[in-house]
Amino acid sequence: MAADKDPSVSFIVKKGSPGLSATKIENKIGLRIFQNGDILLKKVFVPDEDMLPGVNSFQDISKVLSVSRIMVAWQPIGISMGVFDMCHRYLKERKQFGVPLAAFQINQEKLVRMLGNIQAMLLVGWRLCKLYESGKMTPGHASLGKAWTTNKARETVSLGRELLGGNGILADFLVARAFCDMEPIFSYEGTYDINSMVTAREITGISSFKPAVLSKLSRL
Repeated sequence: MAADKDPSVSFIVKKGSPGLSATKIENKIGLRIFQNGDILLKKVFVPDEDMLPGVNSFQDISKVLSVSRIMVAWQPIGISMGVFDMCHRYLKERKQFGVPLAAFQINQEKLVRMLGNIQAMLLVGWRLCKLYESGKMTPGHASLGKAWTTNKARETVSLGRELLGGNGILADFLVARAFCDMEPIFSYEGTYDINSMVTAREITGISSFKPAVLSKLSRL
C-alpha cells in the first residue's frame, strides 16, 4: 500500500495474503451461530488496485456504518418480540397454586412493560427507515436508534428471563439463548456509550471523543 494514501481509504485484503492470519474466536456465550475471528495483519502488502471504489474518506465509511446500524437496531426488536411471545404462552400455560402464572399481578406488570418496550422500539426502527429512505438520516440518528433499541431490548429479555423463573436460565426454553445473544448485540456496531457520544456530538456540536486537555495547574 502506498504510504502517501489517505488513511481513511479502505482496501480489500485478500485471503492468503502473506502476513495475514485469522483464527476463530472460541467460547462465545452469545451469537454462537456467527463465526467471528481474530485477524492479525503483520507487514501485509496490499496493492493499489485492491482499494475499494467510492471510499475516499472516513465520512464515506461512516455512511456505510450508519446503514449497518439500522440493521442492528432491528435485531433486538425481533429478539424481544420472540421473548415476549414465549413468555406470553408460558405464563398462560404453566400453573401455580391452581391458577396460571399470568394471573399474578407482578407477572402481568412485567409482561406489559415488555410489550411497551417492543412497541416503542418498533416505532424507533420504523422512523429510522423512513429517515433513511428520504435521505435525511444522519449518523446521530442511526447511533441513537441502535443504542436505544439495544438498551430497551436488554431490559426486555431480562424481564422475560425473570418471568420464567428457574426455567429462564435453561436453553430449552429459548429465552436464555436470547438473553445471551442480546449481550453482544448491545456491544457491537459501537457500544451503547460510543453511540450515545456520536449522537451527543451531533446535538451539541461538541465531540467528547478527544481526551481532555491536561492542565499543569492543580486546583488543590
